[in-house]
Amino acid sequence: MRIAIANAKGGVAKTTSSIYIASVIVSRGGRAVVYDADPQSSASLWAAAAEQTADPLTFDVLPANQVTLRQLAAGADPDEWAIIDAPPQGPTLDMAIKAADFVIVPASDSPMDLQQAWSTLDMARMSTPAALLLVKAERNTKAFRDTMDALTAMDTPRFDTIVPKAQSYKRSLGTNPHQLGEYRDLVTELQQIAGKQE
Repeated sequence: MRIAIANAKGGVAKTTSSIYIASVIVSRGGRAVVYDADPQSSASLWAAAAEQTADPLTFDVLPANQVTLRQLAAGADPDEWAIIDAPPQGPTLDMAIKAADFVIVPASDSPMDLQQAWSTLDMARMSTPAALLLVKAERNTKAFRDTMDALTAMDTPRFDTIVPKAQSYKRSLGTNPHQLGEYRDLVTELQQIAGKQE
């Protein structure tokens, strides 16, 4: 399955989600590759930092551009999960969305994030199934309640999994994560989606 993780806004755990999803897949005996199409190269930097430790990532992180993504769209290994850490805008973002079987749009529980997420979601769904993933969520806040109300009111397609704001995710930057938390539930949802698409 090919998954693009996309949002025009930065700081919404796009790279963290890419790394964690791949980690969960490998922990369950699957094969995964992260394609780093973001010009900031955050996923590649994460992999390089982990490589300097005695516990590197358990999957490849490869640089990606429009050519790479076009090849991925033309024919991916059906037994491998391709996770695309997409750029915030431009033709490479368009290609990442077109190459994917499914698009994840991460967003935090802030009004600005939500507006940007809706815009990205609408664009993605013109060509590819997509859903919003709520990240950095603080459940006991008015912002969270307002966000959930807005998502319901707008009938926004979203994952049941909600990734909380947690120090464990922040601290894992540049490491091979072992405490995979809510991303286990997210991958279970993705596996169900993959099963329906076959």
